[in-house]
Amino acid sequence: MYLRPGNLLRDFVVEKLAIGTSDIGRTERYYLPTGKVLTGVLSDASQEERFMWKQRQHPITHKIVQNTTRLVANIGDRLSLGTRVFYVQGVDDISALGISAIFYVEERFDYSDTHGGS
Repeated sequence: MYLRPGNLLRDFVVEKLAIGTSDIGRTERYYLPTGKVLTGVLSDASQEERFMWKQRQHPITHKIVQNTTRLVANIGDRLSLGTRVFYVQGVDDISALGISAIFYVEERFDYSDTHGGS
């Protein structure tokens, strides 16, 4: 199978964390779409990277490499790719020039889709 670099790009919908109060007065967290899209390449994290991030109490499962001049997501944001959901645990500006960045994310399967998410 022949893959060109453009075939690997995926569009992730960026959602920001919002905190509100439920009808019974309890604090609840949910995610709201920002209208922004992060275009990047999704790959599995290596065992070394997984271990390193686990030591920091922020487990990761994947990396997303974005090749752009501006970051559209930050730590704590949620990225949606169809039915898959990724939580941003860390961001690394590779070149320190804003040319590209690596997002260290954790894929979660236990989210609730009420109010736009858990």
